Amino acid sequence: MSRLPQLSAADISGVVAYMPTTTRTDVEIDRNTKNAVDLEEAARAADVLIRDGATAIVLNGTFGELSSLTLDEITDFTRAVVESAAGRVPVFAGATTLNTRDTIARARIFRDLGAQGLNLGRPMLSAMDDVAIVKWYQDIVEELPDMAVFLYDDAQAFKRPINTSVYRELAKLPQIVACKYRTQLMISNMIPSNTYNADLDAVGKNIKLLTQETDWPLVNKAFGVDSCWSSYINCAPGYVMALRDAILGGDEAKTMSLLAENAWPGDEFSPAGGSENWHMNKITALKTRIHYAGYIKAGPPLPPYHIAPQERVETAKRLAAKDREIQKKYPHKTAGESAVVSPEAVPA
Repeated sequence: MSRLPQLSAADISGVVAYMPTTTRTDVEIDRNTKNAVDLEEAARAADVLIRDGATAIVLNGTFGELSSLTLDEITDFTRAVVESAAGRVPVFAGATTLNTRDTIARARIFRDLGAQGLNLGRPMLSAMDDVAIVKWYQDIVEELPDMAVFLYDDAQAFKRPINTSVYRELAKLPQIVACKYRTQLMISNMIPSNTYNADLDAVGKNIKLLTQETDWPLVNKAFGVDSCWSSYINCAPGYVMALRDAILGGDEAKTMSLLAENAWPGDEFSPAGGSENWHMNKITALKTRIHYAGYIKAGPPLPPYHIAPQERVETAKRLAAKDREIQKKYPHKTAGESAVVSPEAVPA
């Protein structure tokens, strides 16, 4: 077996799609539901994302419902996406669990299914210190040296961010090729560590630190970063690709014009109370918005994250209507083939 992954940081470019888990809409989803994933829609969603320009697909983060799927469901879902992708783009399977042994066991299943890499956060019952974080990733890549790793740096989910000194150590592991960088971007030449530019210096060319598409123009202009991660691609792929073309084409005027139109996530999407309130019920809000945007039939959220104030659900639906308007303005390649979801199709 090779001691190196098939992918490197240089293979990550363009728009990396974070895909939702597609939940069935033909059954009532509750605590007794079996086989809750719509595998046919999973395969279709992966296919249209790729044909509409995604350069990689990452599975089972937040609205990918890593926290809510059974092992059988996440295995079947990953298989459906990998088979649909058919090697056209790399698939990073969601392998994070609460412990090292289960994560390695799950990662081996995904490797056998044909996934090229892992979407890998870290245990989240309590925060891990720097040494423990480094050891966590070392243990997993030593067991699976031929799989690439996409770091998942969500400061809320994992109770702290990855700091600069940890990034420096992780950059020594050739399996770690990219990172979904935290959404609160800070750039400063006055602060020596734990800023985006300090982290970028720490990883060099070994790990690509990807921001979301709305921060991409800044990091592309300042640091030449040629890729981003995107959740909004699941709502308005044509818009995201138009933004990509403007950024990579160096058209600053077009880029600024597109950013002025951006509806993601939108001030309305975040409830009053700041970051803490945003994270509460966010899985329901995100899946509802993606579903009603009509490009991917995300379906309802799974328990226990299926409860949310009705106001938040209605806000997600209202913003999804704006997303549908943006889709009309920036149509995607597979528009004629995509199964558009009507606002009344499925109860949230």
